[in-house]
Parts: sequence; C-alpha cells; structure tokens
Amino acid sequence: METTLPFAAAILRPDHTLVFVLLDIAIILVVARLVGGLSVRFGQPRVVGEIIAGVLLGPTLLGPELWNWTNSPEFLQCKLALGGDTSRASVTWCLFPPQSRPVLGILGQIALALFMFLVGLELNFSTLKGRFMAVAIISVGVVAIPVAAAFAINPVLYNEKFVAGFGTAAEPSKIAFSLMVGAMLSVTAFPVMARILQEKGLSSSAMGSIGIAAAAVVTVLMFALVSVAAGVAQERSAGDHAIKIGLMIAYLGVMALVVRPLLAPLGRRHEKDGLTPEVLVWCVIVVLISAYAAQRLGLSVIVGGFVAGAILPNRMALLSQVPARLGDVTISILLPIFLAFSGLQTDFTKLKPEFWGGVLVFLAAGVVAKWGAGAVCARLAGLSWSEGNVLGILMNCRGLLILVVALIALNESKVITPEMQVGAVLMALVTTIMTGPLIDWALRSIPSAAEAPAEGT
Repeated sequence: METTLPFAAAILRPDHTLVFVLLDIAIILVVARLVGGLSVRFGQPRVVGEIIAGVLLGPTLLGPELWNWTNSPEFLQCKLALGGDTSRASVTWCLFPPQSRPVLGILGQIALALFMFLVGLELNFSTLKGRFMAVAIISVGVVAIPVAAAFAINPVLYNEKFVAGFGTAAEPSKIAFSLMVGAMLSVTAFPVMARILQEKGLSSSAMGSIGIAAAAVVTVLMFALVSVAAGVAQERSAGDHAIKIGLMIAYLGVMALVVRPLLAPLGRRHEKDGLTPEVLVWCVIVVLISAYAAQRLGLSVIVGGFVAGAILPNRMALLSQVPARLGDVTISILLPIFLAFSGLQTDFTKLKPEFWGGVLVFLAAGVVAKWGAGAVCARLAGLSWSEGNVLGILMNCRGLLILVVALIALNESKVITPEMQVGAVLMALVTTIMTGPLIDWALRSIPSAAEAPAEGT
C-alpha cells in the first residue's frame, strides 16, 4: 500500500533502509507482544492489543504534535531521512522513517494473505449441504443493509472533514464516498468469527457453519464493493465496471474449477508423505499466485489468500499440520507488522472536537446496521432469534479487516481523509472489544451453546 508522507523525503542508501527495517520489526514485535499480552489478560483477543500497539507507535503519542524530536541521536540519521525537514521530526518519524514504511506495508500484505490462507483451510464445505440459500440471504443482507446505512448518513459525513479533496477537482463523488463508507460498515472480521465459533464448539452446528460461510461470502462481496467504489472515484465507465466484475467472477471460477483439480497431485503427495517441505512450499506458491491475481483484480490479497486455502485438496488433513508450521510465524510475527503499519498512519490528535459528531454517527450506523442485519437476515434464513442475535454480534465484529479497507480508501483511492481513517480504527477497536462479552451473554439463550466448551476469545 502506498504511504502518504507529510514532506518530501530524501533517499537513504539501501543498507541504511535495511537497518531501519530490521530495527522497526524488532520494535513492533516487542510492543505487540507486551500490549497484546495485556489485552489477553483483560479477556480481549490479542488482536485488540496489537491494534492498540500500532496506534501507540504512531503519531498519536509519538508524533510532532506531542513529541518533537529535533535533537534525535545521530545514528538515526533523522534529518537525512526526513529530507532536512527537522520541524516535522518526531519519535515515530525518526524510528519509522518514510523509506522503511513501504517495506513494512509489503510485509504486512504478505502476512494478510498467509493469515487468510489459514482461515480458508478451516472452511468445512461438508457442513453447508442444503444451506446455500440461508448463506445467500445472510451474506447479501449484511452487506446491502450497511451500504444503505452509508447512503443514509452521507449528509452528515460528506464534507471537508471526512472527504478527501473536498471542494477541489480531486473531490470524489457522493456515490464513490458512500460506497467506500458502506464497505467499511459492511466489514466482518471473518477470522475472529470463525475462531470464536470454533472455541465455543459451534463451528459444525447449523448456526456456526452458515455463519462462517456467510462471513466468507461477505468478505468477497465487501472487497468487490471496495473495487467498485475505487472505480467510481476514478470515474470509470459502466463498461469498465462490468469487465472488472466479470474478471472477478472468472477468477473465482478458475480457482474452483481449474486450479483445484490441477492441485490433486499435491493432495495425493501429502496423503503419501505428509507435510514435506516441498508440499509446504507449493502451498505457499499457490497462496502467492492467488493473492497476486486477486490484488490485480481489486479483490485484495486477503481474498486471494482465503480462496487459495479454500480450494486446496486434502484440506482437512492439511489443516491438522499447516497451522503448526506456518501459523506461528504468520500470526505472531508477520501480522503485527501490518497492524503497526496501520497504526503509523493513525493520528488521533487530528480528531478535534468538531469531528466527533460525524465519527459517532459512523460508529452508531455501523453497529446498528451490521448487528441488526445479521440478526434479521439469520431469522429470515430459518434460524431462531437467539441464533440470529449471536450471528449479528459476530458479524458486527470488524477486527483488522476494516483497517485494510480504510488504508485503501485513504492511500490508494484517496476518497477519505485521515480523520475518517481514525474513525475506522475506532470502529475496529470498539466492535472487536464488545464482541467477547456480548457473545458470552447471547449464547446463554442457546441450550446447545451453554453445554459447549468455552475457551474465551
């Protein structure tokens, strides 16, 4: 992802950039482990602490507004890295100079692809027989209703506070802005949802299997929506949109109908020899190629990684071995890099009192539309109100995926302002923090859930 810089940066030598990348990763991992550990102690998912860790490393606390660092140590070469603009020098910009940030962003995107690959492996298609209509009703509803909510709150948000380039030739249309806000409101933290249902012993239940499959479809629809919003912002023609959507559908078809059969020998090799280094390497190759294709089509590496996991042959056997080999590196080391990259671009000091009204409307619309849509659509799909309430709460959890959409909207599509991106970070934190306690409360009304093991979130 492109990084927006507040100044013209100089070019450090490659060896100096490497030094900063190594130092930055070490700092990120130390802070992520400390804050993530505190989050777990307070009964929250580790990802909540890692999101907060990224914010703590960013300009909110360590930026020039609160901590100007004009006398930084010489070995940091802060003046050179910032192009001589020492008035902008701060702890966050000296420790994380503009030359290292694109590298961190790329590592973060690779982490997302591998993480979603692991999630895709967990999708059990056998539990979905006869339930595809229910999945369709829920997945379409929990995207369409939040998008409608985004258009409803457009009069509150479409102004110079939240729209990039407002009042200039670069101003995005109301439709483009509303679609991008709708994408942020429609996000579901698919990995968090799958993990909670698994830990509660409900992933193979009707409610759990329908919810997990619907969340997978929601993720694909949401990134397709992001692509359409970006196209509208760039004023592409209706024909261009049709071609883009057609290519997205073709990609999914090719992966399911062509690539999956071609990988059959890989499944047989795994059945015979187990998870050899060769099998693991080919799994990663499939992930990278799928992520490349999805990113080129505007679906994001997240969808590419997930689809790669979902179409692999012998998936259940791979699921018992791949996470042990790939999961720790991806989740504990690479994923915090993405969260820190997002935090480095999140500055809460920009959120002045005049912004809070719009941000609170954004938060309220997101919670009401997503939670309500999940509950109502689940009921329409044949589940009970209690089960629908559980799915609504899970669908409302945004996790890290809303950070991905916000960075696309901020840096690549240039549709929203940094203040709107801060609102997205707040949405991620608020909805993820509220999910655990609300789920424990909601599951008490479901007898089968009350008997299931509860290991926390």
